[in-house]
Amino acid sequence: MTAAQPIDLLSDHQPATGADVAAAPAIVRRVAEAMDRAAIPYTLKMLPRPMTAADEIAEACGCDVNFVVQAMLMRGKATKKNFLILHSAATRINDRVLGPMVGENLQRADADFTLRFTGYPMGCVPPLGHQNRVPVLMDIGLTRFARVLCPSGAPDALFSLPTLVLARAVSARIVQFN
Repeated sequence: MTAAQPIDLLSDHQPATGADVAAAPAIVRRVAEAMDRAAIPYTLKMLPRPMTAADEIAEACGCDVNFVVQAMLMRGKATKKNFLILHSAATRINDRVLGPMVGENLQRADADFTLRFTGYPMGCVPPLGHQNRVPVLMDIGLTRFARVLCPSGAPDALFSLPTLVLARAVSARIVQFN
């Protein structure tokens, strides 16, 4: 199976065909190309309108909010080193828990820095395909699911990805955030 063949392990039915990546916006195609290079099988899901609220996304996709991944860029307060935090939209992140994991206190990157560093707007940051390399911390809670829905770089599209394949492809450090 090549990386671009759509699969959907969330259902017992035949794999979903997903949306046509070639017809997607350029920013989404850029993420799809990064997933192809990383050999991550995916299904593109186009939303009926731009959405960033996790509960709206879950409703539009017919799934629980636990399956919706949020990607958040964090910066070390002292070193300014960046970290990408991948977690379920249902999980609340405690900044004080993250600090000891990386050896310094962290703060959330602002929208301008997130766009400059990753190449994607805040709320749409995908788990890979960034302009700069960044260490990834992934919440262990996501590993309960065979597949998750990840941001695609645009507010009207998501990618359904196999969770553990994604974790391996981005060399994620699996941790417990709460």
